[in-house]
Amino acid sequence: MRLDAGNTAPDGKLLDGIAKGDRAAFTEFYQRHGRSLFAYLAKLVQGRELAEEVLREAVLDIWRQAGRLEGKSSVTTWLFSIGHHRAVSRRRRMREIALGGEVAAGIEDGAPAPDIQVTDHGMWHLLQDLIERLSLDHREILQPAYYQEFSVQEIAEVLDLPEGTVTTRMSYARQRLTALLDAAGVRGAIA
Repeated sequence: MRLDAGNTAPDGKLLDGIAKGDRAAFTEFYQRHGRSLFAYLAKLVQGRELAEEVLREAVLDIWRQAGRLEGKSSVTTWLFSIGHHRAVSRRRRMREIALGGEVAAGIEDGAPAPDIQVTDHGMWHLLQDLIERLSLDHREILQPAYYQEFSVQEIAEVLDLPEGTVTTRMSYARQRLTALLDAAGVRGAIA
């Protein structure tokens, strides 16, 4: 899925305008990319409220850094990279707050029951739920691959990782997801 199809000004021109303080260019850029960036962040941080906060921080970074895109990566990759780095930074800060035993005991297990009858729609929701149960390292690899249809190279650019690391993590993430699907009573591997 490419984000800039069908719009009037190319992303590069919009970023040039943003770098010069053009609010209309910023508005058009945000309208073009804000939804998909928010969807990515919501899946990455596992929560709408936190995703909104991270999105606000990322949008400020976009405003401040619009003139710094050097053309080494696509605008979409650059944008998701900013969002990813903001999300990881926020999650690191949140780890400093330890959960007490009573709070952790009160968290419900959202795992689907093994007797789920999976339809195409049900499978989509099941996959979303299971991906959210993966570690951050695995989620941050699978989400852009499955939801944004990013290539290994694009994911490597967004996460600032070597392509080999992305490939390895993707393999382990798919194995873990397959195990979760098996535990949920759904047979078969994820391609």
